Amino acid sequence: MRLAIVCLLTLTFCAAIATAEQPREQRDAAPMTAESLGEKSPGGGCDIGNLAAPTYNFGNWIRGGESYAYLIQPQSEGCDCEKGFKVERIYMMMQFAPGDVPEDFSVYVGLADAVWDEAAGVYRPGEEYCTSATSALTAATAGLYDIYVDLEGDCACATIEDAYFITFHLPQPLVWWADALEDDTPAPGVSYFDNGSGWQDLVVDYGWWGNNIMHAEISCCNEPVGNEAYSLDALKALYR
Repeated sequence: MRLAIVCLLTLTFCAAIATAEQPREQRDAAPMTAESLGEKSPGGGCDIGNLAAPTYNFGNWIRGGESYAYLIQPQSEGCDCEKGFKVERIYMMMQFAPGDVPEDFSVYVGLADAVWDEAAGVYRPGEEYCTSATSALTAATAGLYDIYVDLEGDCACATIEDAYFITFHLPQPLVWWADALEDDTPAPGVSYFDNGSGWQDLVVDYGWWGNNIMHAEISCCNEPVGNEAYSLDALKALYR
């Protein structure tokens, strides 16, 4: 019993040291080329979301066991699909310091409803329509990564004129925390974060200096499923 207590205290002490060595702070992002990190070769669809180069870096923000969401509006963002679109791939930028690698982690992505909050005048993430399979990835060396996961047809054709959120999930804790990347346009109602307490606005609730760097590749399709039908399918799935 005494040995078990000593081991427990040692683990607690080590965890405290690790936490103390990983302070969170926002700062200017050093100019750096992002390396793509995913399971397949780079794609080539219509790009939507935040395509800006990082302006700010939020050190040690990404701990794992958390989710991110970013507002997309494919039609107003310039994708010329006539009727509908399919999400093919979703990206989020993460940066790993020299002492944070190699880091093994799991990721899955999805597409969620955008619910209009009349009182606040912003969209908020709603029900998630579809998600990808989970990918096991490794950041082998330090640097800036544009991490992506393919949907592999997991999301149906969606209506092009509606608003949605792309989602990025890190289901497991990271051993060492990665940095998040921001642009220089801190607009409310665009970037959200959920660490188990529900979706919170990164700009409004956490004081981010810009929006999270997330984007997606989409393709056009001709038989879209509207939001109402998407929700009905999700409801039916609960009773299968």
